[in-house]
Amino acid sequence: MATIGHYPFVRHLRAEPNQYILHFRGGRLVHEGAGVSYWFNPLSASVAQLPVEDCETTFMLHERTTDFQEVSVQCTVRYRCVAHAALAARVNFAVSLRTGLWLEQPLERLASFWSQRAQGPARTWLVGVSVEEAVRRGAEAVRSAILAALAADAELGAMGLAVVEVQVVQVSATADVEKALQIPTREAIQQRADEAMFGRRALAVEKERAIKENELNTQIELAKKEEHLIAQNAANEQTRVRSANEADKLRAEAALERERLAAEAYARDVQARADGDAHARRLLDDASLAAEEARLGYYRDLPPSLVFGLAAQEAAKKITSIQHLNISPDLLGSTFQQMLRDGASK
Repeated sequence: MATIGHYPFVRHLRAEPNQYILHFRGGRLVHEGAGVSYWFNPLSASVAQLPVEDCETTFMLHERTTDFQEVSVQCTVRYRCVAHAALAARVNFAVSLRTGLWLEQPLERLASFWSQRAQGPARTWLVGVSVEEAVRRGAEAVRSAILAALAADAELGAMGLAVVEVQVVQVSATADVEKALQIPTREAIQQRADEAMFGRRALAVEKERAIKENELNTQIELAKKEEHLIAQNAANEQTRVRSANEADKLRAEAALERERLAAEAYARDVQARADGDAHARRLLDDASLAAEEARLGYYRDLPPSLVFGLAAQEAAKKITSIQHLNISPDLLGSTFQQMLRDGASK
């Protein structure tokens, strides 16, 4: 509100930029403006203060629809003062020269004025529709009706007011009626929810069946693969056994070949040793024969008596024991005589 300073015989008024001041003296307007500041004599002054900014008022309208149901309309009207002097002439905006406060409640009177102006078009529209339609699309329809009626209302211009915006927050029925109106929708929603649930269950069953079928197919595929694996393992085992048999056969043949080669080598070695021994024996026999022939040739030129003596000597070397020895005198006599003749001849 405006600030009024108190001094002896005079007072000082200072208004904010959003406050429009109308100063009257002797019934005549002598000073006006927004955010003014001046001195004045309180004994002859009358001051009115009007808002410059947009004002807003909210009110509730209670009407009946064509089916005799009570509905409530919550409206909000934003307005502006465009002719301050005209509005001050129609509504008391005078302020106390001591406190700067309004002497009455002008904004409340304006709220009542806007409520009366909006009630007519709202009632006109609501009485022609059912409560269901009013609740469903009443907000925008009532707003359009009120806005059109206020735009064509000449009284607003005469009062110096202009509509900035009209908002209808909601059109609502009584609690019981609103609950009854919600039942079909709620039931439809519940039905759709049930259908969705049944659909989910059917889909779940279908998916479960698909999963089971997929599991069975998977088991069948696994069984087939296992059968193939067993057959492949058997084939691999047969191949391994054949390979092992072939390897054993090859090892046996190699061992037999080694033994044959070893036997042949041993036979060749034995044959070579036998041939060598035979050759050596032949050489020894030949040497012995040659020696014997040489010895015999040597004995051939010796006298018989000497040969007899050498034979006796050789026999004496070979005899280790004598049991009986008979030597006749004739044998020794003739022998010695012959030895003596042989020695004399030489």
